[in-house]
Formats: sequence, structure tokens, C-alpha cells
Amino acid sequence: MAEAANPVKTAMTWEQFLAAGEERQRWELVEGAQLEFYSNLRREWIALGADTAFTIAPGTWRCPDAALVRAERFPGRQLPEGPAEFPPDVAFEVLSPGDTARRMPRKRRQYQESGVIHVWIDFAKRTAEAAYPDRGSHYFDEGKPLTIDGVDGFALDLKALFEV
Repeated sequence: MAEAANPVKTAMTWEQFLAAGEERQRWELVEGAQLEFYSNLRREWIALGADTAFTIAPGTWRCPDAALVRAERFPGRQLPEGPAEFPPDVAFEVLSPGDTARRMPRKRRQYQESGVIHVWIDFAKRTAEAAYPDRGSHYFDEGKPLTIDGVDGFALDLKALFEV
């Protein structure tokens, strides 16, 4: 199934976006080994780290800490040179002390408006939330693997993740 081109335009080029970062800025990967292992078993999915940018509403590029994307969205499983012209299917975000109460609702709203399932992992509370764009959230603690509706066979071992 062909993906429709994203009509959302951005205010800067990919090169300008990269140049706007702060010195020593880095992105984190959420237990990428577990996501990579899943995508190796389930070839219909591709696991991506924080170095992949996605275009989401409204004309924003986001680099989630990790993401899962249906492989059919990347013809020939070829990743783009710059940002993907669409949002991820699932975005994983790790809450950190620097995440402000002002910034987080905006990020949540953008994922919601873009139809993205977004997973919020809170190491301080040892919990995770799977937020769906069309319904409420599901909450998980370290005693229960994180599963995502629509991502068959996916189960993130939170206890192992929190022990890292």
C-alpha cells in the first residue's frame, strides 16, 4: 500500500535543522536492542533510534528516543537521507528531569494529532504509558511487560529496561 505524501511543510531545511542543535547535543536510544530484536523477528517492522527524524503535525520534525515503523512505509526498506516525510507508527520517549510541564503537553498533542501511538517511559517512577491517538492510555509498571495494541507480539520487558 503506497503512503500518501505528507502535505505538511517545514519552515527550514534539514541541514538548517541539524545546524540549529546545541554543541554536544545527543539523543538517547530506549533499549534499542529489544526493539531491534523485535524488528528482526517481525520483518514487517523497522526499529529506529533517535537519529531518525519524522515529520509530524503541524510541520514539525521530531526525533523520538526510538521508534517502530511499518516496513512498507520505506520501499525496499531504504531509509531516507533526511527526515522521514511521515510520522512514526510508534514513538518511544524517555522522560527526563529536563522535560518541562510546558514542553511535554505540546509533544503529546503533536503525536496525538499525527495519529502516532506514543510510549512514555519514566525511569524515576519505573512506569510506562502507551498513549493512543484514538482512545485513552494504558499504564504499565515493571511487573508487567509493555504491550502495544496493533503491534502483534511486541512485549517490552520493563523490569530489564529499568535495571539498565
